[in-house]
Formats: sequence, structure tokens, C-alpha cells
Amino acid sequence: MRGGTVGNIASGLPICLLVLAVSWTPAIAFDLGEWIPGLKVSPFLSQKVDYESNIFQVPSHSQGDEIFKTIPGLVGDYTFGPHSLSAGYRAEIWNYDHLTSQNTVNHFALGELRLDFPRTLLTLHEDFARTNIPPGTELTGPIESSTNTLRPAAEYRLTPRFGLGLNYSWIHTAFTNQSIATLIDRDDQLAGTSVFWHFVPKASLFLNYSYGWTTFASSSDNRNYTSQNVTVGLQGDMTPKLSSSFRVGYTREDVANGSQSGYNGLIMGGDTTYKLTERITLTLSTLRARQESTFGTNAFYVTSTATLAAVYQILPKLSLTARLGGGINNYSTKQFADGMTAFRQDTFILAGAVAEYDIQPWLRVGLEYVRISRDSNFPSFRFVDDRISGRATVQF
Repeated sequence: MRGGTVGNIASGLPICLLVLAVSWTPAIAFDLGEWIPGLKVSPFLSQKVDYESNIFQVPSHSQGDEIFKTIPGLVGDYTFGPHSLSAGYRAEIWNYDHLTSQNTVNHFALGELRLDFPRTLLTLHEDFARTNIPPGTELTGPIESSTNTLRPAAEYRLTPRFGLGLNYSWIHTAFTNQSIATLIDRDDQLAGTSVFWHFVPKASLFLNYSYGWTTFASSSDNRNYTSQNVTVGLQGDMTPKLSSSFRVGYTREDVANGSQSGYNGLIMGGDTTYKLTERITLTLSTLRARQESTFGTNAFYVTSTATLAAVYQILPKLSLTARLGGGINNYSTKQFADGMTAFRQDTFILAGAVAEYDIQPWLRVGLEYVRISRDSNFPSFRFVDDRISGRATVQF
């Protein structure tokens, strides 16, 4: 790393705190419950100073830089009887110290409506992200894209323990880079039905069948396909110490173009959280899924990942979080690159730690280190990227 980077991060934290102290005071918190019962609105502002050693995540001749990030946002919750409505928005204003052509503003918004009637539960979830952080693990470096996700769902309780459900999702993905957009701009839709067994009051076991169809935006690229998926899973709090959103199943894909191959095989994903002690919490996140590819003539790759995070509450105001994860990307067809023809296979590792200290209930500071590395049988896709971050956050 560039000399003096840790010092730059450390010196940036007092500046962050000074900016927040001048700009924000506890008096600005919106206590709207006095006028509208059940309404809570919480603004927040975070100042970050990052140093990243390999901005473009290339195998050699890497470029590092400091990035100053201002992150304002707002979260609102409205509860009316057993029902609730929540919404949130945040912006990330990135200013690079030297690579100023990469300056950008990322936008994130979400909303959720939950209507809980005596025997029927209706939910509607909307999630939007416009960001320069690419989705998946194939694309690297700052790449702008927009992803909009709409997920309505319904559950009808036949008895206190058994229920039937309907689910639908629509995900629209679009990239600014036209060479990428031509390949993988698309709409993913999925509709299905489930059977639920609430074996404990706050958790359920479910069996789901869903049918999906993916339509690509480019008329010249016939990658469209349909899928049939069967999954079983757990969701909710099984015990006071154990909760899960894990699912596992099988998918079968049928492609529109006979020259393309589809993925038929295991799928899984979700988080499992276990409170080991009063101070230690463990979370295991897993994923196995098809991902769209821009490498050669590959239509897709299959990614398999697992990440373990441990949170240790050292003191009432001081916590330490460590993360270790990794995975494998397997590609569907042989390609020629770097002087050889082979099935591409990538392995990647993520390791990091963050310490957070709550100075006040409304003021928190943190220091984080993360290393991301990718190895590949094609040398041109290997990289190592180190990131050090210091941040201060005000929230009410």
C-alpha cells in the first residue's frame, strides 16, 4: 500500500467527526409520533475515508487512491395496528483524491408494505440500486448499473400451523457500459407457490415450486431461457438463539436458443444466525446460483460461496466483527484466452474485520480492513485488492 495511507485514514476520522458535529445535532431528529401515531423517521449521515489499493481490480499495474464518501439517508417506519409500512433512501457521494474521473453518486432506495390480517399475510417489497459496484463476482472495478426488484407475496393460514403462499418477483438489470448492456441487460421474472408449516410460533418450514422466465434486452442475443425450481427451506426464529432464511433445491433450465446450454443442478442460499453467547453472534451466508456471464460465448457461470461473520461485543459500546469467506465460479463452455483453451474456473477469498465504537447513542465511529482476492486458471483475471476505511455515522 502507498506509504502514509493508514495515517491519512486516521487523520480523516477527526475531520469526519468535526463535519458531523457542525452539521448535526440531536435536535434535528424527527419525532412525528406526536402528530401521527406509529410514525418514526430516522435521518442519518455518514462520512467515510477509504483507501483502496487496486481500484480497477487488475492483475498488474494496479492504481490505488483515497476515496472520500459522504452518505446521507433517511429511514421511515409507519405502524398501524398489525400492519406496517417502511421506506428508506441513501445516497453515496464518492470523490476520489486522484482518479477524479471516477467520481460518482450512488443511489439506494427500498420500501416494504406488510398487511397482517387474521388469516392472510400480504407483503410488497421494492428495492432499487444505482451503483458503480458491479453485481456478482465476474465483473470488476467501477461499473455503473441499475437494479430494480419488485417482490409481492401472500400467505393464507389454513390453520395456526399450516399455510399456503404465492410469490412473484421481477428484477430489471441495466448497465451503463454498452458492451456489457448488449450482453446481459435483462428482466428476470419468477412466480411460484409454497406450502408452509409453522413448527414453532416464529419460524416455518416451507416447500416451494416456482417457474421463471428471463428475457434479455438485446434482440441480437438470443439468451432467453425459462426455469423450473423446487426448493425447501427454513425462515424465522427457530429458538431464541437460532434464526435462519436458508433454502436449498434444484433448478432445471430450458433455453430458447438450442446452441446455448442451460444450468440444471443444485441451488441454495440464505443466512443462518446463531447467538453463541451473550457477546458473540455467528452468521453463515451461503449461495449457489447461476450468474449471467460476459466472458467469451459463455451464457452463464455457476457461483458457489460461503461467508462466516462473527460479531463480538467486547464492551457495551465497543464491538468487533470479523468476516472470512470464499467461493468458486465455474464456467459453462471452453474459451480461448491467455494463449490456451479451457473451462474458466475462478476462486475468490474475502477476509476482513471492523471495529465500531458508539460514542453516543446517535454517534458511531468505525475502522475497517478488507482484502479481496481472485485466482483463476486464466492469469489475466487474477487480482488482489486491499481496502482500509474509517467512518463516522450520526443517526437518530
